Parts: sequence; structure tokens; C-alpha cells
Amino acid sequence: DLRAGPRGLRRWGELAERWTRSAEAAAGVPRVRRTDGHHVGEPLLVTVNDPATGLSNGDVAVLVDDGAGGLAAAVGDRRDPRLLPLGRLPSTRALHAMTVHRSQGSQFDAVTLVLPPAGSPLLTRETLYTALTRARERVRVVGDAEALLAAVSRPAARASGLRERLRPPPV
Repeated sequence: DLRAGPRGLRRWGELAERWTRSAEAAAGVPRVRRTDGHHVGEPLLVTVNDPATGLSNGDVAVLVDDGAGGLAAAVGDRRDPRLLPLGRLPSTRALHAMTVHRSQGSQFDAVTLVLPPAGSPLLTRETLYTALTRARERVRVVGDAEALLAAVSRPAARASGLRERLRPPPV
């Protein structure tokens, strides 16, 4: 399971949240958690398509101070973000970690890839490529050399049935 265990999504999400809080505290950045449980700087993952806001499943938002004592979600281009009131956001979840599959189409300055054990069927060349190409600047790989070698040497086994469906019927 990608979500459970020491290499799972939940564990790494909790660790990233703890590290972020620790770094903010060390830098003297106050973390004011609002009554709704959110705070400035919190990353969120949009989990549904929402035509009303133009947001799609997989989009990332970062909460910012709206200047009026509330929060807004910064979305889109990080150099020129679009701001949405927090209440207009569709369904979201905290984002400190995500699966490689979920990350497709996203880009981040830095990516940490946590490799599963070498024998995992999820560990393929295509998955590794997808994960590594999500980073604009830096990549950190967590795992052992055996798992990395397994990923590089194992192509994905396609099981779509497309080849059989495209094959002409026997005459």
C-alpha cells in the first residue's frame, strides 16, 4: 500500500509537516492556525475538477494572508498567482506528500522521491522518470541502491489489452 507503512504517503506527509513546523519555529516565523485549522503557507491539493474556479484535480494551492485578516489560496503560475478566497476552493487535502501518479502534470522546485522496496511492482523505469521530471531544480532520492537499480532496469508491464483489440480478426 502506497499510503501506509514507513515508506507510505501518510508517514512522509506527517514528517514533512513536522519538519516544516520545526523550520518555521527555528526561523521565528509565527504559525497562526485559524479557527478553521488552516494557516498561512499551508499547501493544499485540489482533489476534484471545479469548472467554477477553473481548478482541476491535482492542482496545488498555497494559503496566503488576504490582507483583511483571512486567507486566500494562491493558485496557478507561482510568479503571478491567481488568488481565490479560501471559501471558494473546491475539495482539498493537506499536501506535503503525494504519489508519483498524482504528481503527473505538476512541477515543483524540489522533489523527494521515497523508493519502495526493490521487489515492488510499482518500481519501474517509467515511474522513476515521471518522479524525477517533476523537479525544476533539485531531486533527493530516499531508498537503497538495489531499489534504484531495479527501477532503472524494469520497464512497465502494460496490460491495457490494446494490442489484442487492434489485431485484425482471423479470416
